[in-house]
Amino acid sequence: MLVRRRTPPTIAVIPRTCGTYLWEAEHTGVARTAPAYGLNVYWNAPMREDDVQGQIDILARALKRRVRGVIISPVEALPLRTPVHNALEGGTPVVVVATDLGLAPGKNLAYVLNDERSGGEMAARRIGKLLKGKGSVAILGISNQLTSTAERARSLEGTLAGEFPGIHVVFRSLALPTVSQEQQVAERLLVEGPPVDAIVALSEPSTRGAFYALTEFNRTLSTPLVGFDQNLLAPIRTGEIDSVVIQNTNQMGRAAMKLMAEEIHGGAKSQYVVVPPELVTRENIDSDAVKGILDLDWFRL
Repeated sequence: MLVRRRTPPTIAVIPRTCGTYLWEAEHTGVARTAPAYGLNVYWNAPMREDDVQGQIDILARALKRRVRGVIISPVEALPLRTPVHNALEGGTPVVVVATDLGLAPGKNLAYVLNDERSGGEMAARRIGKLLKGKGSVAILGISNQLTSTAERARSLEGTLAGEFPGIHVVFRSLALPTVSQEQQVAERLLVEGPPVDAIVALSEPSTRGAFYALTEFNRTLSTPLVGFDQNLLAPIRTGEIDSVVIQNTNQMGRAAMKLMAEEIHGGAKSQYVVVPPELVTRENIDSDAVKGILDLDWFRL
């Protein structure tokens, strides 16, 4: 007599994109946590981090497949609000990772967020140390589409003003979707903008764009760059990038899968989990803590 094995419930995990340090580390977190709760992972993402419609379509297909739950990191907050609300209305539990959608947590909805306030403070204090409390700074990549990046900017500027009154923000730019666009902004800053002693880039595209512009004008060693999100770390070793504030998406993935399992089995004990970031510098880039955050071997269970 044949005995049919019950197929474990499947959780759709939909990051902003895939194939990057930032999101493949989340893949590691969810893939290693799911089996402990008897769950499978369906991992899919847009090819580009600015593809809002692509992410909405992936979510729709996942729901059509009748996945048991969804873990999603929205490309933008506002466009994803209605699709996520519809998923909840249909009875599908959702855990939102990395940005607040503006939907109140409750039955079937929980959040796992990076501590953006702490990240902004880290960047501000690094700038304060580098400039010894005096100088001018440019801030690139300020996003109005993601509450997470907006919080970074507020925390950064608030900490600079409160703790380093001798440091002034003389240039700000809104986030653009591609590295080449961010590079053009940084190039204009370096050629036509006010003189700056340091640059803070609040996203991966703005970090990479600023680095390319500084490289083009041979200023990587004279104008410190403090970036965010961990897709450009190698130049830290040579001092061409001073430091990068990275999200612990590995831990965020683990926490999200744990919340999802709790939702499926009667309700999450916590509806908000906040995970601290890490400031990566030349001194700690090879530390066990940083290596653990950047673990991309999701297939090694």
